[in-house]
Amino acid sequence: MKGYDIYNRAMVLLGYSGSADEETFAAGSLEIINQILLDLGESALASLTSEINAAPCIVDALVCGAAMLLSLTVGDDGKNGVFTQLYAAKRAKALRGISVTEDTLP
Repeated sequence: MKGYDIYNRAMVLLGYSGSADEETFAAGSLEIINQILLDLGESALASLTSEINAAPCIVDALVCGAAMLLSLTVGDDGKNGVFTQLYAAKRAKALRGISVTEDTLP
């Protein structure tokens, strides 16, 4: 998946896809995606055409985080609140460590 795919998915979730202001969103989308990637412990992208090699739960959180910040830039408080809660939940899921306790008794 590429950075541009993340941007498109976030725009569709927000209902902004196909709007007249879509070029305005695209201008700052690389920085938005990089901010969320760094928050999730991943490497930043050089461009929107760069490949993202991350687990599906990271990608899911990335889409919600990008939607959260995109809605914030527009001042859409309602959608920002929804995506802030979604991102917080998906971020927690993506960052939680999976630990296995193994029985080591002889």
